[in-house]
Amino acid sequence: MLVAFGRGIDTCSLSGLLSALEPRIGIMNSKAKRLATLVRELRGSHSQGQFAKKLGISRSTVTLWESGLAWPEAENLQKLAILKGWDLEEIQTYLVEGELPEREPLEEILDRVRSLPSEALARVATVAVQTLAERTSSTEKVPLKT
Repeated sequence: MLVAFGRGIDTCSLSGLLSALEPRIGIMNSKAKRLATLVRELRGSHSQGQFAKKLGISRSTVTLWESGLAWPEAENLQKLAILKGWDLEEIQTYLVEGELPEREPLEEILDRVRSLPSEALARVATVAVQTLAERTSSTEKVPLKT
């Protein structure tokens, strides 16, 4: 079952889908645009199908979110929030009002790292380990205060 603008619809029923979406075809409000942008960002280089599997939903649901034609149920909003590094209240505030949660610069970096595709995440981890090793090598000596 999919929820499109407050109505539960059977995704197998084309007429049901069209009747639920008819008033909204071609019109995407700012809340729907923010959702679509957020889902695309979180999905990264993964296909809609891969991202859907990660969330435990159908590919068509991701398509509808990205098209601004459906809205996630609370459980799925929570999953999106976790992927973004936010809580449910923060994602709802962002989607409805457009206000980004205030974050420390390091938290912003960590949020971006969390949303990277696996290949990019592995590259970041490699660079982080190399940098840490270089900083803690025997050539870098920290003077002790006496």
